[in-house]
Amino acid sequence: MPTTRLTLGKYLWGMVTSLIIGLAGGWLILAPFALGYQPYGADWVSQTTNDFATGIPVAVVALVGFAFFFVSLLSALRAAGVLAARTRPQAQAQAAFQPQTPMSLVPATTQSDLDRTLATLAAALAADLSARRQGGSDQASDQTIEQSTKRRDA
Repeated sequence: MPTTRLTLGKYLWGMVTSLIIGLAGGWLILAPFALGYQPYGADWVSQTTNDFATGIPVAVVALVGFAFFFVSLLSALRAAGVLAARTRPQAQAQAAFQPQTPMSLVPATTQSDLDRTLATLAAALAADLSARRQGGSDQASDQTIEQSTKRRDA
């Protein structure tokens, strides 16, 4: 299994930079009150409105950037094998109800999502077809019994 070389620097620098930018956005929001150019209880002056209108988008963009760097770091740690891969509860629940087929014997790590979906669909169709064949033979025998019973009665 190939290993991925892990370099944390780019993720940490991105997260630290996002935090600094987020602090700058927070300062823009708090500056009118901390520096005292917004009088207490008065209507907002244009500087306060300007600082809020600039500070809120800066803080939001910083938060989104931090989240992207954090998610990228987690995926890199999973790819390097430091963290365990996430398990999907739906896939486990579906696997419990699947009949055993040759495609399901292949490890899930080598199958793509499309392959797994197609294998599940093929297994469900095969199970349905075999159930219909068994049900069809039972129905055919029931029909012949009914026909022979009607002939005897007539």
